[in-house]
Amino acid sequence: MRSQIRVCQVLHGIVGGGSEQVVLNYCSRMSNVHFDVLYQYEPNLQILERFREAGLNCIQIPDKVHHPLKHLWAIFRIFRKGRYDVVHSHLDWFMNGYVCFLAMLAGVKKRIAHHHQAYSKWGFLCFTLRMPCKLFATHWLACGEAAAVNGWGKNAVKKNKVKILPNAIDSERFKFCESARREVRAKYGIADDDFVVGHVGRFYPQKNHTFLIDVFAELYKKKSSAKLLLLGDGPLQEQVKQKVNSLGLSNAVIFVGLQKDTAPFYSAMDVFAFPSLWEGLPLTLVEAQYCGLPCVVSHTVTKEVVVSKAFEFFDLKSAKVWTNCLQKTFRQNELTSDQFNIEKCIGELEEIYRS
Repeated sequence: MRSQIRVCQVLHGIVGGGSEQVVLNYCSRMSNVHFDVLYQYEPNLQILERFREAGLNCIQIPDKVHHPLKHLWAIFRIFRKGRYDVVHSHLDWFMNGYVCFLAMLAGVKKRIAHHHQAYSKWGFLCFTLRMPCKLFATHWLACGEAAAVNGWGKNAVKKNKVKILPNAIDSERFKFCESARREVRAKYGIADDDFVVGHVGRFYPQKNHTFLIDVFAELYKKKSSAKLLLLGDGPLQEQVKQKVNSLGLSNAVIFVGLQKDTAPFYSAMDVFAFPSLWEGLPLTLVEAQYCGLPCVVSHTVTKEVVVSKAFEFFDLKSAKVWTNCLQKTFRQNELTSDQFNIEKCIGELEEIYRS
């Protein structure tokens, strides 16, 4: 008999996204489980190194856009040869269905489709695309109730067919650290008394960086000591930089790129701004709250993410409203819940894998 459970995680890429971090947070803490991770696109080497340091075997396969047939064949072949007990798929836009179908053809008994987004539009399309996931997955997961309803439908949630697996973190790692605050600020030329607005997110349309720059531009007019600290990378980064330059904010907006460890940067911030157009349950908001940061957030984000008192929701109609709120915030460390602590959540996923 094999001594280890064999699990294959399927991701779009290893580029610093939230679903990747969720996989890393959970899988790095599971003993007696062998993990392979399939990914398609060119990885960020820093993030890939974190996966390898955690003992996860990462395998790059042809991407579905440029090599669709090679992509499908590679997944099926790996599933067959890997003799997996579990396939756990984390693909966006309801693409978990074809992964679970290939896993079924390869003889994998336990097939998990994990939904991480809550798309606010395209209702009928969502209804149609979720059907293959329901048909071929044996276990239906979601990061929160909003993502569960979007991914699986209200009836499935009402009948308890969907398992909510929180986007949990190592809470100790994200506690506020005064030395980390000084170190990060010194590295990027931020004065002790500068007011730092922070954001962590890939430069993709859903993160709405353009609106964030508008908000900061208004803030900078009123508070010349303000700085905007942006973590992440992506295809829209150059476009955002051009807007920053055109507004004369180059000295106040700091692009630090994708970071292997984001925890110290939260300590360097004074407030966290998050104007996303849509989300599932953002891991970065969980991390920010555990670091004691007040959060100013788009109304499109689910209220399930709130675990602190310093949390404000606003619509995306007025940058000035956001600016006024940012000025009134202050750092605090009082949490109203510890529900996203990884030590409290990991047993739920272990039970699914081992049952």
